[in-house]
Amino acid sequence: MELTSLLEAPLFRGLKEEELAAFLFGEPGCLRTFAGGDVVFRQGALCKSLYLLAAGRVKAEMTSGDGKAFTVEEINAPALLASAFLFATENRFPVRVEAVEECEVFVIGRDRFMEYMRLYPAMLHNFLTDISDRSVFLSRKVKDFALLDLKKRLLRYLETHESVHNQREVAQRLGVTRPSLARALAELNAEGKIPRRGQ
Repeated sequence: MELTSLLEAPLFRGLKEEELAAFLFGEPGCLRTFAGGDVVFRQGALCKSLYLLAAGRVKAEMTSGDGKAFTVEEINAPALLASAFLFATENRFPVRVEAVEECEVFVIGRDRFMEYMRLYPAMLHNFLTDISDRSVFLSRKVKDFALLDLKKRLLRYLETHESVHNQREVAQRLGVTRPSLARALAELNAEGKIPRRGQ
């Protein structure tokens, strides 16, 4: 495991390599490997450990009782997964996280993490920043869903993506059905609001 890239992860800013190695490898069996399509953790499961995505990419999905799925985001390493729920009163994962490609994930017990945050105040500060940034991200997501109609959400999506390559995946990400997405795309195209490549 190459630690250089992990030292650049927001949680470990200010730590030395030997301090990071002691934190990550001091507990046997905390590094897990997942193949693409494997479930890292399930929605509703208890969150008793810190999950650190060390390599690879995952997607976080929320599923309703009737089976509808909504992709919250795709996450690239290095990153913490569902960090805001580790110390919550109701500490259950709000999403299902699945490996998009082969991933390496450190799973570190809550007590051990607490011990290291006491030993290294920089880690505590970094963790508080991480969960605060997650709150900002989630509040923007809620604002998009509460205040923007589908066509505006789609235009916002197209600002950061060249086009809609897979309508099913984009529909999941925007929390709508595929026919609704197709209709919105057709309307935006007819209105000339979808930029052409090369323009």
